Amino acid sequence: MIILIAGGLLICVAAALDAGFRIRMSRIGYKWALLQGGAFDYSQYHKVRKDHGWAAWPVYVMWASVICGITLLIAGFFVYFGTTPKHS
Repeated sequence: MIILIAGGLLICVAAALDAGFRIRMSRIGYKWALLQGGAFDYSQYHKVRKDHGWAAWPVYVMWASVICGITLLIAGFFVYFGTTPKHS
């Protein structure tokens, strides 16, 4: 159960970081940053971050959180529910 919770928390951390990037981009005039969903282009963030003094490492932390969170969720489902069905 701990693995499922850790995976969910990592996904939440990644979502919070993503929301922060989108809010930053919308504040500087990137109109559709909040409405693009999964089509948000992080290369645009990397292009303007130098001009505004933003660090690059939070984007990499976000992607690592997404990957580790999904991995932990999948592993947690296998551990918690098992890989073979239980017959009564």
